[in-house]
Amino acid sequence: MKRIALVGAGQLGSRHLQGLAKCNINISIEVVEPFESSRNTAKQRFEEIPKNDNIKQIDFYEKISQLSDELDLVIVATNADVRYKVIDELLKNKNIKNLVLEKVLFQKINEYHDTLKLLEETKTKCWVNHPRRMFPFYQNLKQELSNATKIHFSVSGSLWGLGCNGLHLFDCIEYLSDSAITSIDTKYIDNKLYDTKRTGFKEINGLIIGYTENNNLFTLNCFEGDLPAFQFNITSNDINITIDELAGWYRVAYKNNNFKYEPKEEKIVYFQSELTNVLLEDILCDKCVLPTYETAMALHIKYLDSVIEKINSFSEIKYDFCPIT
Repeated sequence: MKRIALVGAGQLGSRHLQGLAKCNINISIEVVEPFESSRNTAKQRFEEIPKNDNIKQIDFYEKISQLSDELDLVIVATNADVRYKVIDELLKNKNIKNLVLEKVLFQKINEYHDTLKLLEETKTKCWVNHPRRMFPFYQNLKQELSNATKIHFSVSGSLWGLGCNGLHLFDCIEYLSDSAITSIDTKYIDNKLYDTKRTGFKEINGLIIGYTENNNLFTLNCFEGDLPAFQFNITSNDINITIDELAGWYRVAYKNNNFKYEPKEEKIVYFQSELTNVLLEDILCDKCVLPTYETAMALHIKYLDSVIEKINSFSEIKYDFCPIT
C-alpha cells in the first residue's frame, strides 16, 4: 500500500482529493488542511466520488507534523505565499519519495533556490503541475508540430488571468515547441494591479511577448471585456490551428490541404479530479510527463523577474516578491 499525502485542501486541493479517490492501486490518503471549513468541503467532495476499495484509509489533519514519517507522494496545493514554508517543514521532517507542486511555485526568487537545495539534499523527485502536458489533445498536437518551423503562438481573450494562468500557457508553449522560453517582455502589461478574490493577491492585464530558444514567437494578450475566455492560435509552415478550450472545439488547417480550415470538436480540457489518479500512477511507474522542478524553476524565475520589474515600474508600493498565486 502506498502512502499519499495532500497538503492544502482548498478549491484545487479538494479536486486533487477527488482524483485520488479514483485511484486504481491500493493507497492510504492523509490530508493536511488547517481550516475546518476547507476540511469539511474536502470531505464532502471526497464522498461525492463512488466508493473505491483501493482507498484503504483516509485521515484529515490540521498540521504537517501529524503526517506519517514515510510518504510515497505528497501533493502541495497551498497558495504560493506559504508554499516554501510548507515544503521546508515537509522535507526537513518527513521522508518523501515524490513531490508535486502547484504553480506559481513561490513568490520570492530565493525560495526557488532554497527549495532546489532541499530537494537535492533529500533526493526527492519533484514535478510541477502544469497539466496541459497530460491532456491527450496537446499530446497529439505536439506530434503534429514535431516537424513544424516558424511557429507563432498567440493567446488572446478577456479576463482569463494573465498572471495566474500565464505560466500554464508558457509551459504549454515550451512543451509543444520542445524548446525553452528564453525571453519574456512584460513592458506592454497595463500599469495597474487588479484585485482578486483571494485576499492579498493581485492580477495583471495586458500583453506579454517573447521567444523560445529556437526563435518561435509567442504573444499572450489579456484585456478587460465581457467574455472571460480566450482562444489559442498556433501558426506554422505546416499546420495552423485555433483552439477554444472551454467550448471544446478547434479549427485546423494543413499545408498539404492548402491551409483549408476544418472545424472539429474534441474534449480538450480535463479537470484536476480527472487527472490526479493518472498522475499518481504515472509517477509510481516512473513515467510522469509533467515538467521537473528544475525545468519549471527556470521558466518561473524568468517570468517572476520580469513581472516584478514591470510592477515596480509603476506601483507606489515596491515589491520584492510577485503578488500572484
